[in-house]
Amino acid sequence: MDVGFLISTQLSSLSSLPVVSIPLQTVRQDIPLPQAPLASDPPAEHATFSSILNTTATGTVLLRVLHSGLIIELVSLSTDVPPIRFVFPSPILSFPAVFLWEDSEIHVLAVIDTGSLYRIVLPIGHGLELWQNQISNIWPREYLINNPISFKGCLVHVHGVHCVVIALQNGSLLRLENDYVGEGSYGEWKVLFE
Repeated sequence: MDVGFLISTQLSSLSSLPVVSIPLQTVRQDIPLPQAPLASDPPAEHATFSSILNTTATGTVLLRVLHSGLIIELVSLSTDVPPIRFVFPSPILSFPAVFLWEDSEIHVLAVIDTGSLYRIVLPIGHGLELWQNQISNIWPREYLINNPISFKGCLVHVHGVHCVVIALQNGSLLRLENDYVGEGSYGEWKVLFE
């Protein structure tokens, strides 16, 4: 029998409320289907990564990566707002992040292993309603990172809503910067090699 460990920062399902799932689209062609889970993989609902956003405007919001890196779930630990899930077209690279922007939007930034950076903007309601009545106003945006090097296994660090750094397998750093100014602003990402 194989022995495995569940690390304490990885959290299993926390809410019995119904979950809203939003599949994210990609403009990339011929993305392979995700691999079938192996017996040694953690349970699908067990988080492989988690982080916390804690502000007065949002309360405590937990970001969890589920289903072998294909889903990001946001769970409010301060309210009864149902969790929301974003289903990605391929696995998420390490360390996606969640931020509050100007007390009016929650931003999720994540890079997937096919070389796309996603910014998901969730407008938040008043009085800790969060995304509950804002589902139709959520807007995900995909930015294609044009780089001949494979992104599988790369490390990602999101510095904030304006900066993402990717450690490439050849040892170089790829820095992406953006001038996001608000709702409806797409703002192109500038790519800098370091």
